[in-house]
Amino acid sequence: MLSLIRSGRWWASLEDMPSNSLAATTPAEQVERIEAFDTYERGLIAHVQGLQTPVAEMKPAQPTSLRLKVNPYEGKEGENLHFWVREVELAMNAALFSTERLRVAFALSNLGDQAKSWAYTSEATSPGCFTMWCSGISNICELSAAFFPANYEYRQRSRFLACKQGKSDLHDCIQKMRVLAESLVGNPLPEHIKVTVLMNGLKVGPSRAELFRVHANTMEEAIQIALQEEYSHRQARTPTSVWQGHNASSGAVQGAPAAGASTGPVPMELGTAVQSPIRFYGCGKLGRTQCV
Repeated sequence: MLSLIRSGRWWASLEDMPSNSLAATTPAEQVERIEAFDTYERGLIAHVQGLQTPVAEMKPAQPTSLRLKVNPYEGKEGENLHFWVREVELAMNAALFSTERLRVAFALSNLGDQAKSWAYTSEATSPGCFTMWCSGISNICELSAAFFPANYEYRQRSRFLACKQGKSDLHDCIQKMRVLAESLVGNPLPEHIKVTVLMNGLKVGPSRAELFRVHANTMEEAIQIALQEEYSHRQARTPTSVWQGHNASSGAVQGAPAAGASTGPVPMELGTAVQSPIRFYGCGKLGRTQCV
């Protein structure tokens, strides 16, 4: 690098210049020599920068793939095929599978027992039958035809239309209706029929009364209305003794009004009243209504 710099004329003029000659030169010569030194400095900087490796360009951040575990579908009675297909599709999207070949291979790897045997037997007898995973609905229809009876959809629809809450909890009844409704993906029921089945299936109570009062357009909207009404009804039925016990455990005097609380009448809960033994005031004994 120094040999390259020394070969320049501006470097030779600086090297031949005596140390005390700058003061003896004219102003024009001083300006010329200063410009020569400035040229030398710029050339040296450019030469050093040319030797440095270029900085790599910043690449945009690539999305990170996520591996999700999928429970294998075995084709047994009681398994929900529609949920399995949805679970497989979510895992495919999280893993960033870009080709249909990878998507089909991933789906086949999550089959088990008789479903796996059916898939690989079909592939062996008809090569290329599983080439694309275009739609979950088509795959559901193929697997349903292989493992479910011909009237499976009719049975599921009949069970949904006859679904009643009975003595079960509201959340359990709603979850059962959701599962039955999701099993009819191939030929779903209209939303107004789902809402009607939900309204008639609930037992008489605040949730059902609210559904008959408020018009819901979809089944999910009706479910949210029923759950909200159930929660509000439970909050309104909370006994006053529960709040009094909470105040006593936090250091407040039980029965005394809290700071800033209203001192008005407190509603009476007859269901929480405890009957004390009867004492006859004639003889002072318990459990007697007449003194002989």
